[in-house]
Amino acid sequence: MYWLYAAGEPYLSFVLFAMAGTFFIAGASVAVNTRRRSLWGTVVNRIGRVVIPFYIYAVVVIVFTVAVTALVGDTTGLGFKPYDFGTYGWRDAVRILLCEDVPGAPFGAHIWFLQPYLILSCTFPLQVWLTERCNRHIYMAACFVLFLAVQAVTRHELLREVACYNVFMVAGYLYYRRMGVVARVIVGLCAAAAIVANEVTGGHFCPLQGHKFPPDWVFATYGIFALCVVSLVLGRIRIPENRFLAIWNTRGFSIYLYQSLVFVAVFAIRCRTYMNASNPLVLVLTDSVLAILLATALSFMTYPLERAVMKLWYKLTT
Repeated sequence: MYWLYAAGEPYLSFVLFAMAGTFFIAGASVAVNTRRRSLWGTVVNRIGRVVIPFYIYAVVVIVFTVAVTALVGDTTGLGFKPYDFGTYGWRDAVRILLCEDVPGAPFGAHIWFLQPYLILSCTFPLQVWLTERCNRHIYMAACFVLFLAVQAVTRHELLREVACYNVFMVAGYLYYRRMGVVARVIVGLCAAAAIVANEVTGGHFCPLQGHKFPPDWVFATYGIFALCVVSLVLGRIRIPENRFLAIWNTRGFSIYLYQSLVFVAVFAIRCRTYMNASNPLVLVLTDSVLAILLATALSFMTYPLERAVMKLWYKLTT
């Protein structure tokens, strides 16, 4: 919706709870995992499951972009500006090694989340140890207060992201399947009241993207509200296991990484077919279906490659 301009406000703002949900799920997965890893074991696991796949993605996307640019020349018709990879220097290599981004990659803005995710996931065993030694509600409140304090003293994007998304990761760990309906309703209403009060007193909610980089209390509060609503709605829906969901559950990170290549394909198809659709809903639905189908198909190539390299990594480290 954002990258392909398939919708406008306030719809773009409404979907911006997705990353909060991602970190909530990350914390919840730690809670339901019966295997407890050490700090070093967690670092090794994250390198194998996150860093190495990202490095593979970086190589693939650079080769793809160079090849496409050589073939078509002007890539603006594919949704991205031409980039001269011959200008790559050591700074660009460092940015890739630090999982910051892939300079020149088309639709590459989604890589921003890797650094805060790696920082939080690699150090999360320390927080697990802390939560086992204090009241979970007090610890949760302390995490939110810490985020507010960080917001008050700095606009440094990475620091704000780590503090903000730590709230959701800790919430996932502490409250997944441990928070009743009444409690979720109360928390959701309080979050909604805070957002409305901010709007009434001269603040603004839309565009929420303006509250996301760096994240502020409005963005975090909306994330809390949205997760409460989603959990109340989806908590009553049971989706049976199927092959398609199994693919996305297993290959989710790979699909996330390579969405940039998927968007290039979707953009090219849209420009040649349904670009002039007058109904925005048609654009959203068509783009979504195309992106899901193409991402699923692409994962049959990217995921086996990642698995092969990951197996070699684990063989060397265990």
